[in-house]
Amino acid sequence: MNTAFSRRFCELVEQFSGGNKRQFAELTGKSPSHIYRICRGLSRPSMMYLEHLYGLFKIDLNWLLTGEQPIDKPYHNSDEQLLLVPKLDVEASAGFGSINGAEDVTEQFALNKRWLSSQLGVHGERLAFVSIRGDSMLPTLHHDDMVLVDLSQQHPAHEGVYIIQTNEGLMAKRLKKKTDLIDVISDNTDYPSWQINHENAEHHAVAGRIVWCGRNI
Repeated sequence: MNTAFSRRFCELVEQFSGGNKRQFAELTGKSPSHIYRICRGLSRPSMMYLEHLYGLFKIDLNWLLTGEQPIDKPYHNSDEQLLLVPKLDVEASAGFGSINGAEDVTEQFALNKRWLSSQLGVHGERLAFVSIRGDSMLPTLHHDDMVLVDLSQQHPAHEGVYIIQTNEGLMAKRLKKKTDLIDVISDNTDYPSWQINHENAEHHAVAGRIVWCGRNI
């Protein structure tokens, strides 16, 4: 891999994660060591990964691969096209519920608004990343997955995976709305399902719907 490609790839890391290779790896579903190797010219990204980067950021792959058509902002992204999404210092348990730390912003990631709209159906800007803990949502969610939560979707009219707040902390669960209650389902059948109804509704709140998941490979 020539050093010119590595420099261009490092520009992407700088653009979308402030130069933090670990953050870029987490956002794009790769291990930090893989990103370090690409930046040092020791490894070549697969075509599947390049397509994934295009889906996330709408980058100019021709520029990235060849260096042709260089401009000051080769990704064709203006500040108006990017949305800074915070990662909260909180874990959503996919087990029996836990919360670690305050809901402080630890990191921020720049996402393309067009990608959010066209690929995820997200049109608002109330978004946040949180980490998953536990295994009760296997195989859908894994321990240490980073999920993107649409905080505007707090009324589960349609079945989906949501973050809910309970007395025991945050939980990631599949919610299925019924006439007068909500089924709270663990995708891992080793864990019991339960319900939110009129008797316990005041102790449970839907924080938002999970619209995207990233993990290291």
